[in-house]
Amino acid sequence: MTIVINGTIKTETPLSISMPVSSGGRANGFNNFPVLTRGIDSDGNKLRTGYLPATTLRGFLRRAIVLRDMQVAADQVMPYKLPKAYAELIGQDNASEQKVDEIDLVTLKETRDSSPVIDLFGCGLGIKSRLKVGHFLPTQNVLPDTIVGVRKDLDDNDTAFGLIDQDERASFYRRSKANTQRARAKQILEELKRKRRALERKNECTAEVDAAIKESEKLCEKHQVEMGDMTNSSRAILEHYALPAGLDLSGRLVIESSKERDVELIIQGLDSLSRFPILGAHSARGCGEISGKFNFQKNGDLFKTVSIGGFKEAEIANL
Repeated sequence: MTIVINGTIKTETPLSISMPVSSGGRANGFNNFPVLTRGIDSDGNKLRTGYLPATTLRGFLRRAIVLRDMQVAADQVMPYKLPKAYAELIGQDNASEQKVDEIDLVTLKETRDSSPVIDLFGCGLGIKSRLKVGHFLPTQNVLPDTIVGVRKDLDDNDTAFGLIDQDERASFYRRSKANTQRARAKQILEELKRKRRALERKNECTAEVDAAIKESEKLCEKHQVEMGDMTNSSRAILEHYALPAGLDLSGRLVIESSKERDVELIIQGLDSLSRFPILGAHSARGCGEISGKFNFQKNGDLFKTVSIGGFKEAEIANL
């Protein structure tokens, strides 16, 4: 039997996500916030929208379920060994990757029976997941907004700076001056690199700009050394991308060949999300809080709802 779980996740605060950049690839124009094409306009241009990736929700549910089990095992002085932790928490099984042509049906059944989370989420190349999770998309196409913040330095607060050791203040000024020079040199270096890429595209000589890049790199390194132990600037402009607050994102989870314990596991994961309803990045800067409702259907009939959010226990209704 197949169980369908239709979910709606509401962004209580902006939702910020940054996906990894593939090897050799480049981040998209939203610092790799996930964006996909959904439809085209009357002129055939692609229409794009931001979304909550399936992997974000699926990964949270799996980790939440396994971490509870790991805590119970640790409390009983039976902590997980590495192979079990990899298999249940991450879904990685090196043995299955080494023996892709060998399938032991008896061992496969024993593994599924002994580990509900592996049975549902799958593991390695040998145990296929029975849980399908879709992306969560807004009703209308919405692209991420830019959110800008500032990280201040010590001298932005006169009172605090005045209470610092006088010799240390002098050291701060030297570092601050070196950092300004380093930032200026780095900006010039980036401009030179862009110029070099443009010359390469035109198949023109890059010898002159290459020499300038080497000198600029030396200058950056010189100022970096002058900054001393504090190699990163304290004062910085912080920028990230996020879908707006108050947005409803809809998606679906599907459990194939469902078992009674599958629903219990999903509810366990949703309850963990309800007690700490944060997804994505920049939660320390006001992003990531969500709420939501999930409707469980069997043969088209609604039999359970789970409401999450508010940093409290999930509300479960059996129908």
